Amino acid sequence: MSILKKSIILIITIIVLFLTMAFSAAAQASSEGVYGGRLNVALKMSAPHLDSDNSTDSQITAMMNHVYEGLFEFDENLQLQPHLADSYRVLDDGKEYIVELREDVMMHNGEKMDADDVLASFERWLDINGAGDLIKPYFDQAVKLDDYTISFKFDEPYAPFLNIMASPVSNQKFVVRAKEIIDEFGDSLINRHIGTGPYMVKEWIPDQRLSLVRFEDYSPKQMESSFFAGERTAYLDEIVLNFITNAQVRVSGVQTGQFHFAEEVPRDQYPRFNADANINTQIIYPDQMAVFVTNNGIAPFDNKYARRAMVYALDLEELGYAMIGNPDFWRLEASLHEEGNPWHAENVGEGIYNVYDPDKAKELLDKADYDGTPLVILSGQDSEMERQGAISIKDQLEKIGIEVELQLFDRPTVVERRAKPEGWNIHLSSFIKTVPDPQIHQGWTGTNKWVTNWDSEESREMDEIFARMVKEVDYEQRYQIVEEFYEKMWDTVPYFNILDFSRLHITRSELKNFEAAWQTFFWNTWLEE
Repeated sequence: MSILKKSIILIITIIVLFLTMAFSAAAQASSEGVYGGRLNVALKMSAPHLDSDNSTDSQITAMMNHVYEGLFEFDENLQLQPHLADSYRVLDDGKEYIVELREDVMMHNGEKMDADDVLASFERWLDINGAGDLIKPYFDQAVKLDDYTISFKFDEPYAPFLNIMASPVSNQKFVVRAKEIIDEFGDSLINRHIGTGPYMVKEWIPDQRLSLVRFEDYSPKQMESSFFAGERTAYLDEIVLNFITNAQVRVSGVQTGQFHFAEEVPRDQYPRFNADANINTQIIYPDQMAVFVTNNGIAPFDNKYARRAMVYALDLEELGYAMIGNPDFWRLEASLHEEGNPWHAENVGEGIYNVYDPDKAKELLDKADYDGTPLVILSGQDSEMERQGAISIKDQLEKIGIEVELQLFDRPTVVERRAKPEGWNIHLSSFIKTVPDPQIHQGWTGTNKWVTNWDSEESREMDEIFARMVKEVDYEQRYQIVEEFYEKMWDTVPYFNILDFSRLHITRSELKNFEAAWQTFFWNTWLEE
């Protein structure tokens, strides 16, 4: 072989090796994430302020999760994990929780987080956050044991304490704020924000946008990332959350590259989104549930057999197509806790849920002495799911000879009318499916809870079940009580879950490592232009 040929081969070999190394380095950088860039997000609505303790608006919590963090956070399986807490112990059969704090956490004011920040935040949370109303009847005091240790004491065992502190439910989650802003604002609306999160507030323009910038001294949790738990990496220089109320404008913004993310886009455009190489679809699961509620304070639903008749009278699959349409976005599920949730129960409602049997429904209505009085369905007209669901329920009930009056109103009118103990029989509504603890359902289930107007021997039996559940701290034993709750619920049917359904978000293809969760977050994500 000539020297020239050898030289050419050597040069080619060097070039190939160089390109391989460059490609490998780029691939490695891509897999590890790319720092920099501004992420533009289109959210469906604004929020009145940014103080999650002072509102039931879940939008506030979702946005400010980037700025504030909890002592505890939930992973993708809704398992509780210490976050700003380092560890914890439960003592005295559930009457005391000792929480050890991480000692390396920096706050946005350049100070280290300590027990004083946590206690100030907790006392405010207990006083004005909705979770405080749940906890106060059982709570005694919070005591600082040292700069990084706190004791939370109860008068009697309170099993759901940590779960509620980490709750994604609106107006429940506990987050740590700097003591200086608690001292400055007290219970008033906070408009200067100092937290521990990977991002800080840069600019807040109500009804327009919220801009967040990377906190360079952020102290990540040294644990594998899993949704809200574990390590949070701020790859992005800035996150701009734009408030765009028109769904089609949000869609167009992603299609043109103006936005990298659009929240809650029309599900009927799903095939078109999938055909666009520049767009990725994000179906949220777990997400929402559609609930069939009866007014149990008046006839005919003051009788459990009439309530059970409703389950047999409805073709739930037909309802799914009427309410949501594309089966990619809904699933039949009797449990109030989705599969994967530690409180999910198998075979819930067996023998009654999704057993379409009109003859059985008529038999149970006769057993309840139903006199044929027309049933009033109260539902929303500004929600397609609620409107179409109510119409379909009316059609199905009329097929078995039940006369039905349909009352559709805007949301404020529905809320006002369903609060009255008379004037309606059936109500259809949607709720967040992701709940951290079965005790949450105590607010819906039992004597005179929520809007069911349930007050009977059966409702008081349900009260007793929840009274035992709140005190049982052992998971296995508490789970057995949860199973009792489900058994009693499907025997008495004060309300029931028709189906679970999902929202649809879309992202640009250059947004990498995005995870679709029950609340949207953008740590651990990056842009590849």
